[in-house]
Amino acid sequence: MKFKSVNAMRSCPVFLLLSLMVALMSMSCASVSTMQTPGVVPQGEVRWAMSVSGAGGDVASSAAPNFEASVRYGLADSVDVGLKLSLLGAQVGAKYQFLQGDFDLAIGLEAGYQWVRTSSDEPINSHVLAFQLPIMMEYHFNPYVGLAFGPKLLGVYVAKTDERADIWGRSGFYAGLFVGLPLRLTEGIWFMPEINIYSNVYDEAKKSFSNVLWQASVSVFFGGLD
Repeated sequence: MKFKSVNAMRSCPVFLLLSLMVALMSMSCASVSTMQTPGVVPQGEVRWAMSVSGAGGDVASSAAPNFEASVRYGLADSVDVGLKLSLLGAQVGAKYQFLQGDFDLAIGLEAGYQWVRTSSDEPINSHVLAFQLPIMMEYHFNPYVGLAFGPKLLGVYVAKTDERADIWGRSGFYAGLFVGLPLRLTEGIWFMPEINIYSNVYDEAKKSFSNVLWQASVSVFFGGLD
C-alpha cells in the first residue's frame, strides 16, 4: 500500500522534543508496546510518534498512564531503525520487511532498558533488560484502514530480583501477541490503537497461564509513509 510522505515531517525536532517533555513529566510504568506496523519508513525519511498507554494483569508495577515517544529512520528499501523513549527507559530496534502490498509482513528485533517501580511512592525496585522479537503483519482493507497483528517473543533479564512474582520481578521468556488498527487520517498523519498481551509458560500447579501482562495504547504517527 503506497502513500505519499509529507515533506514537512522529514525534519521535526520540535515534535520530538515536545513528545519527550510530555514523557518526562509523566509517571510511567514498564512498557511492552509495539508502536509500529510492518511498513518500514521509506529510505532516507523519518517517522515520529508518541503514545499513551495503560497496563494491567498480574503486574504490581501497573500504573497509569505511560507516555512514550519514538523516532524511526528508513535505512534501506526494506529496513528501518528506531529509538523509543519514556520516563523509565529506552529501547532501540531494527525491522526488515519481507512483503509489501495489500498484505505486509516484517520481523523486528528490539532491545531496551527499563526501570520498574511498584508505585510512585516507592523507589525503583528492578533494573530490567528486555528483548522483543515481533513478527508483524498487516492487512490493508483500503488506503486508510488496516489490521495489524502478530506474535511476539519477550526475553526479560532482571538484574536484581525482588519479592514480586510478576513478569517484571524475575527473569524469563514470555510469549505474546499484538493487535492494532492503523487508521490513516491524511497522507502523513495516522494513528493506531493497539493491545499487547504476554504470558509465561503454562503453570500446571495453577492450571493456567500465570504472570499475564497486557498493555493497551493509542499511538499517533507523523510522516514516513510511502
